[in-house]
Amino acid sequence: MDFEETLLKFGFHLATGRTPKGVQVLAAEPNPFLTYTVQAFDDGSALFTWEFAVGEYLRTKGIQFGSDETLNQFMFPREDARGPQDGAWLAEAVGRAQAQLASVRFDHPEQS
Repeated sequence: MDFEETLLKFGFHLATGRTPKGVQVLAAEPNPFLTYTVQAFDDGSALFTWEFAVGEYLRTKGIQFGSDETLNQFMFPREDARGPQDGAWLAEAVGRAQAQLASVRFDHPEQS
């Protein structure tokens, strides 16, 4: 599967807003709280990251997070993934993100 097919498979679309010259920014929203972002550079490399609206999500569970200012309460990886514009690489990056998110256990934090 090539890069474009993988982008379509995960539901990526052109992101709105300003983008730097030489960069195509794409986003996918697998659920109402999670956003994946890919920056595809003219040199053939790509950057993958994600963000999760943790404040908004916890609000749906009746839990307040911090001061309850949900607009700025996101979690995201400490390091973004950089690699080639390759379908296998992108699928692996998404898989790692899914595994990282699935490992978060508030009820058993030691089991991460």
